Amino acid sequence: MPAAPRSDAPRSDTPPVVVIANPAAGRGRGARLIPRLRTIVESAVARSGGTLAVELRLTTHAGEEFDLAREAAEQGVATIAALGGDGTWGNVVRGIMAARVMGERPRLALLAAGTGNDLAWATGIPAHDLEGAIEIAMGVGERRIDVGEADGVHFVNCLGFGFDAAVLEGTQRVRWLRGHAVYLFTAARMLLGYPGIVADVRVGGATTPGKHYLAVIFANGPRFGGGFRIAPGARLDDGALDLVCVADAPALRRAVVFAGVTRGTHTRSPEVDIRSVREATLTFDSPPIFDADGELHRARGCTVTVRCHRQALRLAVPS
Repeated sequence: MPAAPRSDAPRSDTPPVVVIANPAAGRGRGARLIPRLRTIVESAVARSGGTLAVELRLTTHAGEEFDLAREAAEQGVATIAALGGDGTWGNVVRGIMAARVMGERPRLALLAAGTGNDLAWATGIPAHDLEGAIEIAMGVGERRIDVGEADGVHFVNCLGFGFDAAVLEGTQRVRWLRGHAVYLFTAARMLLGYPGIVADVRVGGATTPGKHYLAVIFANGPRFGGGFRIAPGARLDDGALDLVCVADAPALRRAVVFAGVTRGTHTRSPEVDIRSVREATLTFDSPPIFDADGELHRARGCTVTVRCHRQALRLAVPS
């Protein structure tokens, strides 16, 4: 589909709802859901008597959700519904946040087709029910939630340095599993051999220098990886991120902490420190890779500041 011209003003023919669908989400699950999605959308438009305009836009390559979401936001679309998983939703949020808009940014509606779908789990939105999710997208209900940012990259559910990012990189080589099992298998396989990371962590005026970590996670939502309850107390709308620092440890202790993360009981482990932060700065020996909502990024430098933008995103919810 050819790209529409960008504009800071809404076009007169702009549909109120744009559905961005990622066929590659969930290792092909998105593609399998698109025919049904088309039927649901056409039926909903017909029930409205033609008063509701909905446009479906498909991604053709990785990361295109960003461009499609930014374009839709700049065209004045009221709601962007995204079919995919946490990676798709994160890219759509980045596009919404990058858009030059007059007035409010569009709402984000969640349609689940991904591997983990952790953002949908955190919100309680029935994103797996396509009919119900489209009905929510076409409604007017909304909830404002926080958005995190690191090195210019926005995220809405979770961002991680260290083991988290290494596991995500490793899952790309596991093609014979689906869903949470991909993360679980990859993490278990890498648990003993992963070397860890060394970083200075500064929060406010206090710095913890040169400590060896297994992982440093910034959680907006309580879960990532399709089932790892990394920050059980995290809330999407409290104006802060849960900073989870997991100190490195011998193999047996690593295994104990890892098992605890699957149940959310790791918070009692001496290796784990969790605190609520609005901003923190990490310094590494070299530019680190990090996982932002299931997408890998390389930092531009050795120092990375992570901050929370309070209630910066409008999320579509039942009216």
